[in-house]
Amino acid sequence: MLVLMVSLFLLAVISGVWIRINAYNHHYELLELWALQLSETYERAPVEGARPEWLIQDRPGRMRQMRIPALVQIVDQWGNAYAAGNIRGPVPGQTALLEAPPSYRAVMSGQTIREQVKADSQTWLRVGVPLSRAGQPVFALYISSPTVDVLDQVRRLYGSLALITGVIGLAGWLVLYFLSRKLTRPLVQVAASARSIAGGKYDVVLPQRLKERELQQLVTSFGNMAAQLENLERLRTSLLAGVSHELRTPLTSIRGMIQAVNDKVVKGEEAEKFLKISLDEAKRLQKMVDELLDLSSLESGARTIETGEVDLSGLLEDVVRQLTVHPELQDVRLDLRLPGRPVLVRGDAGRLRQVILNLIDNSRKASAGEIRIVLREAGGDVTLDVEDDGKGIPPGVQPYIFERFYRGGDGKEKHRGLGLGLTIGRLLARAHGGDLVLLESSPGGTAFRLTLPGLTEGSKT
Repeated sequence: MLVLMVSLFLLAVISGVWIRINAYNHHYELLELWALQLSETYERAPVEGARPEWLIQDRPGRMRQMRIPALVQIVDQWGNAYAAGNIRGPVPGQTALLEAPPSYRAVMSGQTIREQVKADSQTWLRVGVPLSRAGQPVFALYISSPTVDVLDQVRRLYGSLALITGVIGLAGWLVLYFLSRKLTRPLVQVAASARSIAGGKYDVVLPQRLKERELQQLVTSFGNMAAQLENLERLRTSLLAGVSHELRTPLTSIRGMIQAVNDKVVKGEEAEKFLKISLDEAKRLQKMVDELLDLSSLESGARTIETGEVDLSGLLEDVVRQLTVHPELQDVRLDLRLPGRPVLVRGDAGRLRQVILNLIDNSRKASAGEIRIVLREAGGDVTLDVEDDGKGIPPGVQPYIFERFYRGGDGKEKHRGLGLGLTIGRLLARAHGGDLVLLESSPGGTAFRLTLPGLTEGSKT
């Protein structure tokens, strides 16, 4: 609104100046036209009537034909002035108006003069043209007119301009007011919805079918965000309950079995079996706690990655050799595909092994019969793809697999863990300057890709 008002004010000022200048120019042109008509009359007059007194004498109707007050002067070459006019009342500024103007010699040389004259605090417009006889200038003809009528006309135009400017300003204000109300109403609703979401209320009501495309996109995006936040909140509640259960289960099992051994409820080999199960449960519980500590330290940056040259090809061969004798992978075929030469990266061998083992273990849990591990070098980066022919990840689950504490699957696994494996894997990959992403997943299998920056020749130690 301020820009509109300033623009209208500047436009009005410019228009007012233009109106004043144009009105003065129009008046000058009118006076000059009359002066030229009188000059032509003098040019056509007979010789005996070619006296300046004859031209300006008050013949019937001669001065009355001039529609505005005017004073006519004729100045000869010696500076003698002859004046007549249709001015009502005394002529102000006798000396300034009735005496010969200083410019009469320039007019008699053939020039046309336009000038303003001040007389008794009043401005007069004066035009001077030469009076010629037989093609030679012999007199200087001046016509002077007060600017009172011109200023009255300008004031009327100023009034019209002010009225038009006011109407445009009012119309612009009304348009801006209703347009801003129309535009801000959905924004106010979105702001109120944001406050509701901040208070934990996700079932917000948002405006629909907005004509403004940008506002409709904003409202749609906000609605999608609210739905995702609500889904994540439900997921968080469910996951926290699941994590609490996963932590409580081994503790309960350990406590019960140790209590049975301590109370001599079981003895001998059965007691040893109970102690072995308790030890396994304690290891599983320790693994969960280690994952929580890893997650906390990686997110806070408290734990740094020990960097050094790592031969990823050799690391993968060691991992596959280790897993070949693992009881849970006896029925799984591990297909390792390497470039045939050392592939060097800079990082922590133990942490990279942790990421690879987690990916292979996830494939095993997906009932995979074959796991392909493909290592490649391309464009200065190293990519490690872990592909399997397992049951895949449902499409509705895929956006959340890297979320903290998210545990996919149908819940039939005996030991499901805390759901931090992929989360920690991605954090470790990014700590190495790379990333861990899901390439694709379908009922026919799943593929993950670990990307790491390659070790160039100049950076090898």
